[in-house]
Amino acid sequence: MIILCLPLWTTIKNVMTRKMSISLPDGDCKWTEPTPLSIDSKPYGTLLASYPASGMRTAWQQIEGLTGIEVGDDYAFSGELAGIIKTTYPHYEGIWSHGSTLDQVIMVVRNPRWAIPSFHVVISEMNYAQDWEGVYSFIDSLFAQLAPNANWIKWRDLKFEDEINMWAWHIDYWMEQGSQYWHALDYERIGQKPFHFMNENSRPWPKDQHCIDDIDCFPKALIMYEKLEHYLTGPDELRKIADVLRGKKGMTVLPDESINCIWFQTFVHHMAPNDVDMEGKITDSGNYNFTNAHLETILDKLDMMKNKYSQGKWANVAVAMDLVSSLDEYIEDTKEELAEAYQNPAPTPAPDPYYPQYLIEWYASIGRGNRYGYEKVRNMTGYWPLVKDLFNETEEREILQSFHPAVGYSSGNIITPAFLTCIVSMLPIMSFLT
Repeated sequence: MIILCLPLWTTIKNVMTRKMSISLPDGDCKWTEPTPLSIDSKPYGTLLASYPASGMRTAWQQIEGLTGIEVGDDYAFSGELAGIIKTTYPHYEGIWSHGSTLDQVIMVVRNPRWAIPSFHVVISEMNYAQDWEGVYSFIDSLFAQLAPNANWIKWRDLKFEDEINMWAWHIDYWMEQGSQYWHALDYERIGQKPFHFMNENSRPWPKDQHCIDDIDCFPKALIMYEKLEHYLTGPDELRKIADVLRGKKGMTVLPDESINCIWFQTFVHHMAPNDVDMEGKITDSGNYNFTNAHLETILDKLDMMKNKYSQGKWANVAVAMDLVSSLDEYIEDTKEELAEAYQNPAPTPAPDPYYPQYLIEWYASIGRGNRYGYEKVRNMTGYWPLVKDLFNETEEREILQSFHPAVGYSSGNIITPAFLTCIVSMLPIMSFLT
């Protein structure tokens, strides 16, 4: 029997012991509760990165079983050397709170067809919170209930294009060591006015300074969630993680012969609900679907990513080969769902010219709308001088949007192009008057 112990750091600095899961003869094992690393161990740190709701909870639970080390969260990072931290950065739901305390990256991927609706479930459970206090207060109560399907449809129809792009850009960010798809002054990394996301035709994009100064952003391993959670393939995916962690300072990793056992034991003993639990609820509900147009876009994006990472400089790179293998499976799954959708078409609602504006107003009503509101930004003393010219450039667009034809009417009259032209011509006078 092998038992490895390290000092345990607690906030009151009591001296205790930390036990990793125990390897027993003949590949047997015993799962133990994970505990934080010692503050004095100065571990070789690992960052677990994924697009939101891409199986990270399953991944960190398995890693805790494998190592006995408690995995930290970017929203709860204390500033100390925590050993293993999970993040969704650079997605707007993630933050870079760990500075330069980590040394390597493991990336987790999931089929966007399921990652995107699962992400909506999570933010719905957080009551669509988007500041630190709001998000952190819900961390321990996630994966408990589904979002109303009506809200999913509205969020999907409004945010789908952004989210499928960010799913792909998240992979590009880590694979390309910091490809920054957002404007440098867009601190929310959300692409809302007065900012916009980078154009694909403007590649190569700038590099995020974090990948220059803080960490080697290229992943040491790529983990496919769908393989990690399945009993036939899960242990081998966990071995890939073990290979990256084993031998690093402060890391305690079970031997290979015990990994099959600990993979099963973790699913049995880890009490917190995870992605597998939520996945079952989503699929069982029969909701959280995409339109044919959405599925076609997903398929195009998967094909594009496969073509990119299967040739040229990526052709013989192990991590890229694992990514392409994952994409192949996602492509086949999407083709199957799309073929079924073509054979059994869902009812299509009649076009509604008011629908886009309705979605914008709904999104604003739940606090997710304009993250760079004029009054808010103008009161940010150090930030306003850097962006005020961008707001001036969008003044005409904002006037036009406030009278957008999608709204349909103003004082009972249909807005015509001539009326819009009149409004635009009055901008200099309006500016003078104010």
